[in-house]
Amino acid sequence: MAPFLILKPHASYLVFTGVGGYIGFKYYRFKQFEGQLIEKRRVVLLEKRAKRQEEAATAAAAAAANGN
Repeated sequence: MAPFLILKPHASYLVFTGVGGYIGFKYYRFKQFEGQLIEKRRVVLLEKRAKRQEEAATAAAAAAANGN
């Protein structure tokens, strides 16, 4: 019975370390995925802004050509 008591803290440490590592890895992967989503969203918003600016410039040029 004594060897079990001696090994038990080591086994507990191993389990907790393994579980903690797994949770940390999953969190890291989630943060990577979240960063990719943020980057994709940023690109989409920049493209929309560029399109709006282009349309505004075209409208301004058309208004200037009409003499307004």
